[in-house]
Amino acid sequence: MVATPSPHSDFPVTRGLIATLPTWVNQLASLLPRPVPVPAQPRGFRWAYSDETAEVVQIAKAVRMVSGIAAAMHLADLGFTVECGTVLRTVSDFASEITFLAEGHLTGRMNPDQERFVKDFFKPMPTTPEALEKWRREGYVGRGPIQKAHQRLVEKTTKSVGVFKDVQGLLTKAYDDYVHGSYLTAMSLFTGSTYRFMLGGHESPHHRCMMKVSVAGKLTEVLGTLGLMAVSRKQVPLVMTIRQAMHDLHASNEDSGDDCPDE
Repeated sequence: MVATPSPHSDFPVTRGLIATLPTWVNQLASLLPRPVPVPAQPRGFRWAYSDETAEVVQIAKAVRMVSGIAAAMHLADLGFTVECGTVLRTVSDFASEITFLAEGHLTGRMNPDQERFVKDFFKPMPTTPEALEKWRREGYVGRGPIQKAHQRLVEKTTKSVGVFKDVQGLLTKAYDDYVHGSYLTAMSLFTGSTYRFMLGGHESPHHRCMMKVSVAGKLTEVLGTLGLMAVSRKQVPLVMTIRQAMHDLHASNEDSGDDCPDE
């Protein structure tokens, strides 16, 4: 499928790479057996993979990650800046979970948290109050073990774990504010020109541009995550292609905000 050209001329490298991401995800998905139709409740069917593996979880998360970052750019174009930030938080979550499982692939052995995460992913949706209560009692793998896996990978490469933890913590808090509707995110939609809230899209070109900068920045994380998937699957040509894409994005300076108009 050929991506529809964007009507927007700004952020050309970011937009071009976002349009290319589906090709790479489908390339990685093609390494798995094809999904098959299975019965759905209460009727009909749904598509599912026959094997419930960590590789399948990663593909499913990558699908949501790539769909999400495309949606985030559309929201930024429309001026829905806080909603863009909310979607970017989910994109980051999916990237983190993919990396969490990739650590197990790269070490050759899943730890108990990673094994549980995969098992929980395929659990059926609770359909009764009793099943829901049982699910709540059992809990789930939280953010802590996922972030520790990231830190272990950083320790094996750059060694700058302290800096990584600080940056990770600040970014997580910033994007959490969008999800939880913090005071600052709500008031960012207020304008003194009319003393009203801008609920149909932010009117400031600066705010819109800065959210596109956030999309470009998050795209670096998306590219790195897909690259890690390609490394763990020994897809050398794809690894090199994604590395070049990361270089092109960095060279474009689109994630700097330098070209955004003043507020």
